[in-house]
Amino acid sequence: MFDKKILIVEDESIIAEDISDSLTSLGYKITDIVYSGEEAIISAGEFLPDLVLMDVNLQGEIDGITAAAEIRSRFEIPVVYLTAYADENTLRRVNGTKPFGYIVKPFEEKNLHTTIQLALHRHQHDCLTNLPNRLLLREQLNQVLDKQKELPAMIPVVTLSLDRINRINSTLGHDIGDSVLCKVAQRLSNCTQNINIVARLKAAEFAIVLEPVAEKQDAANIAQNILDIVAQPIIIKGSELYVTASIGICLSPGDGSDGDELLKNAYTAMYNSQQEGGNKYQFYSAKLANISLTKLSQETCLRNALKRSEFEVYYEPQIEIKTGKIIGAEALVRWNHPERGRVSPAEFIPMAEEMGLIAPLGEWVLETACRQTKAWQTEGLPPLRVAVNLSARQFEQKNLTERVSQILRETNLDPKYLELELTESLILEDETAAVEAFTVWRDMGIMIAIDDFGTGYCSLSYLKRFAFDAIKIDKSFIRDIADDRQKAAITIAIIQLAHCMNMTVIAEGVENQRELAFLCAHECDEIQGHFFSQALPMAEFEALLKSDKCWEL
Repeated sequence: MFDKKILIVEDESIIAEDISDSLTSLGYKITDIVYSGEEAIISAGEFLPDLVLMDVNLQGEIDGITAAAEIRSRFEIPVVYLTAYADENTLRRVNGTKPFGYIVKPFEEKNLHTTIQLALHRHQHDCLTNLPNRLLLREQLNQVLDKQKELPAMIPVVTLSLDRINRINSTLGHDIGDSVLCKVAQRLSNCTQNINIVARLKAAEFAIVLEPVAEKQDAANIAQNILDIVAQPIIIKGSELYVTASIGICLSPGDGSDGDELLKNAYTAMYNSQQEGGNKYQFYSAKLANISLTKLSQETCLRNALKRSEFEVYYEPQIEIKTGKIIGAEALVRWNHPERGRVSPAEFIPMAEEMGLIAPLGEWVLETACRQTKAWQTEGLPPLRVAVNLSARQFEQKNLTERVSQILRETNLDPKYLELELTESLILEDETAAVEAFTVWRDMGIMIAIDDFGTGYCSLSYLKRFAFDAIKIDKSFIRDIADDRQKAAITIAIIQLAHCMNMTVIAEGVENQRELAFLCAHECDEIQGHFFSQALPMAEFEALLKSDKCWEL
């Protein structure tokens, strides 16, 4: 029962150090000592301890009960509470997180030790699949490694993650998702004689310890067999479902000295399989580890960038063809990294989406753009419309319409000067939510534009159903439009269709005189692109506005 890893979350450092010393003397390994709920969630994800000792009253905005619920949900790690609070409301909230123990301060060392032992004993198998969990896996894996130390064969350690299981959960419900996990667990347990241990790590992730192999290719063959078995149809309540998996493989003793290191390295390889589209296996290598470390460092920098005000909103002018004057601007985010300088949006936007940071980042851009647009109006500059892109993650937020309304109130910007841009694919993912949001925004006076038109699903029927205010023709259609007859025909058709439906047409990515002449000749309404101006920092765009520049079109 000893050599178990414990995370201590306690806001009083002296108490935390005393607990650490006491548990270390009893044979436990302390992974970390943290003082806030936010730090507890991060540390639990990083070190994956066997148990968390959690104080209720913590530093920061998240208390211990909220942090414990998040840790249980994300990582399925048992939590034992340490607290001086024993009132009815606290106990009710604590019980709601299904704790593995509760100790009221002050407590004796033997009581703490007994509570931890009982909690660890209760947490020995995964309750959904009845497979060994991470805690039992570590014990069994280390036993296997000890037995094989003197033998020449290699022991493959595999981690497996089901690809896109969240789609099943969100579409069919978590009960169906849980049934899929149980079916996969059964298949993994029964699929081959070459498997020694199968365990569930968390959510849709499993660990598999194979029997010793003589050659690396032997492990590859078994991994491919596992992929094929997982990919077979799953019948649940009469419905046929399909899932695939991403697999990472490392080999003992070459890829790690103990069970924890082997699992960590297998996970690194698995993550790379996921990044390459899934339904494949990948062996661990030092190169993969370096890539993973680099990405982790980039993610840490990105997570801190918003706090440190490293992001900046640039404004790309939108020109009205009839007058040649700036009628609006598209707000675009840029990252000024303190060491790397300007980081391309093509690099950090996908990373932000993957990390779940795109929603707060998008909200910051929206608020910043609205506040700045109102400031220009207050200075006496001609009023212009600001266009802001909404991401899929933002659109999934239940309070999005209320948040947009709140930002407009806080910045005192008239809604008619805000244009929200959404992509075709985003709208078609949840048409009901789109209709509801559009109705609210249109009633407020906000303009709604369909962005990158023609590059997505491209069903013309939804244009009438959603009644957009504007269509933005993607730059891929504008490029070489004067020489490409197919692009020209498509663009002309889009302009005519939009005008028939009383929609404004905005062309993106105009880069030369011939493209401009074509769009003018076919009555496009507005244009933007490097031919006029690239996206500019706030001060430079403000100077452009004050110059009252008028292009001769």
